[in-house]
Amino acid sequence: MSGVAFTLDLEDHRPGPDAELRYPSITDSLLDDLDEWGATGTFFVVGDVVRDHPELVARVAGRGHEIALHGARHVPLPEVGEDSFRTETAEAADMVSQIVQRPVSGFRAPIFSLVEDSAWAPAALTDIGFGYSSSVLPARNPLYGWNGAPRTPFVWPSGLIELPCPLFGIGPVVLPLLGGTYLRVSPGPLTRWASRAGARRPGAWLYVHPYDFDPAEVRWVVPEVGRIGSRVLWWGRSTMSARVRKLVAGSDITMSEMAASLTDLPTFDPKEETA
Repeated sequence: MSGVAFTLDLEDHRPGPDAELRYPSITDSLLDDLDEWGATGTFFVVGDVVRDHPELVARVAGRGHEIALHGARHVPLPEVGEDSFRTETAEAADMVSQIVQRPVSGFRAPIFSLVEDSAWAPAALTDIGFGYSSSVLPARNPLYGWNGAPRTPFVWPSGLIELPCPLFGIGPVVLPLLGGTYLRVSPGPLTRWASRAGARRPGAWLYVHPYDFDPAEVRWVVPEVGRIGSRVLWWGRSTMSARVRKLVAGSDITMSEMAASLTDLPTFDPKEETA
């Protein structure tokens, strides 16, 4: 195993069901690129994608990548609620297992929405049978973040391993420079610095989406980020492939392998933090 781990959130990014379906072909092209780069990683797949396009999930697994779950639906955990989450997640995990013919070990919450208001999720994930999560962005964030959560890998009281989103910066100013929009719009020297710094840490990974590689997608306003934020979602897409290649070429780490390699991790108990 070497380098920063490649991860992709495989989700349907469209304004509605009548819009052009683009992510399957973008994902297939990216699979070819990853083969060329000698990179193997982890694809966090939304349950809706698994249900609607099982053949795509099978192709990803057949190319040697780990399949993990990105929620049954691409809905933030606090909006799902604990009871629905348990039922939906167990059903989605079973769908994935039937396709890849092995248990699903990893989970990533949509929009990193494992926060204080969804602190019930790790215990639920453990009960369902997951071994690790990659669901916490341990800082303040315009969407979802858990400021005060550990910034290095840790264990929840349930025994679930957490691989939090890597953050980089100076002093109180920290950003997930190896992910999504941040990775597309940040200056190249800054992302390369983050990659080198991340490779020296335990639990270093980057995350992308199919749309990050799709400059030809028709522009639309994404409700979660608004009109201005939606403009940013299209910046840097034409150069994303070259940028990611420089960061993950030769990397063969899956997230489950990363989690298994980490020992003596500290436990983070939110109840103790608020006591």
